Amino acid sequence: MLAITLHHLSTALRIAIVSTIFIAPVAGFTANHTAGKNAGVQGAGFILFMSLQRNR
Repeated sequence: MLAITLHHLSTALRIAIVSTIFIAPVAGFTANHTAGKNAGVQGAGFILFMSLQRNR
C-alpha cells in the first residue's frame, strides 16, 4: 500500500515539476508584456470581469 502511494506521489510530483518548467516562462512573458498596460479592462479579461459582475 505504501509503495503504491509513493509511486503515485512521485508521478504527481514529476507532472507538477514538468508543468511548472513549461508554464513559468510563458507566465513570465505574459506578466512582463502586460506590466505597462491596464490588463483588467482589455480583451477577454474585461469580458470575464463584466460577466462575473452581471451574475451577482
